[in-house]
Amino acid sequence: MKKVTIKDVAREAGVSTSTVSQYLNGRYHYMGEETKERVFKAIESLGYRPNYMARNLKSASTKTIGIIVSNILHHFAVGMTRKIEDYCDRDGYNLIICNADDDPKKERKYIDGLLEKQVDGLIIMPTRGNDDLYRKLAAQQFPIVFIDRYVKDIDIPAFKLDNHQAISLALDHLKGRAVEHFYYIGASDDMALTPRIERLEAFRNIAERMDASHHAITDTNDALYRRIEAEFKERPSSGIVLANDFALMAFLEYANAHSLNLEAENHLVAIDDLPLANVYRPKITTIAQPIENIAEEAYRTVMGRVENETSTEHRIHSYKGALMER
Repeated sequence: MKKVTIKDVAREAGVSTSTVSQYLNGRYHYMGEETKERVFKAIESLGYRPNYMARNLKSASTKTIGIIVSNILHHFAVGMTRKIEDYCDRDGYNLIICNADDDPKKERKYIDGLLEKQVDGLIIMPTRGNDDLYRKLAAQQFPIVFIDRYVKDIDIPAFKLDNHQAISLALDHLKGRAVEHFYYIGASDDMALTPRIERLEAFRNIAERMDASHHAITDTNDALYRRIEAEFKERPSSGIVLANDFALMAFLEYANAHSLNLEAENHLVAIDDLPLANVYRPKITTIAQPIENIAEEAYRTVMGRVENETSTEHRIHSYKGALMER
């Protein structure tokens, strides 16, 4: 696809290339508001980034990769960022780390800022509010990969946990404990994020095939404790799948407040192998994500694109989790 140049922006806005250059350098003194608006809209509609063509020249490389995580408080995000930082350090690259707080506007601001800094590639845990920008980056063949989730119908490689397999491992483990009722506790799927949708769907589908009594409790991270308090009912033997570290913390807070028996009556399996799981009493069984494999493949792919290497790999790469029985 034809690369966008400053001449294309000037033609789209109906101004000279020098006017566009002045706009990009913040020199607005002799520029009317209408002209500024036309240039701004042309840049947005064409997906132009300053010096974008120069990034294909070896001498123009900034030796910098940007990573945008959805929420830096998640154990997965911390572990992923740590591994990618190791790879960048090994290869002589700098890593700029941004935390989007699950906010599409904040994510877009970071993407724009990183592109203006002329990073060589991007690794993103995407929200679902910037599909138009992802499509532009994909069309321009900018080096970008997704981790933890993917966006349907957008040609950007994605590297994530096999969520169906992870939930299946959890339910099989709980079934072996002679559980009579299954709970799923996790984040709301209102944002349509891949792990939230896939884990909840897998829980419901597998539990129904097992013909098992089951119930899902979901809400935002801040409201999850109150939802658990309202909907969780003690049963003779309950198996509880905790979809992420926020769900685990919310349920443990509830269990402590209500003195729940977490050995004989309530059995837990948490997605993500938090260090807490091995020191809490009783110890907590988890599904460990293959963070190192995901990080290595995502990094290898984005760096291959930086070096203009062709790839025939599948777009979505799913990795098996491992049961850490305790």
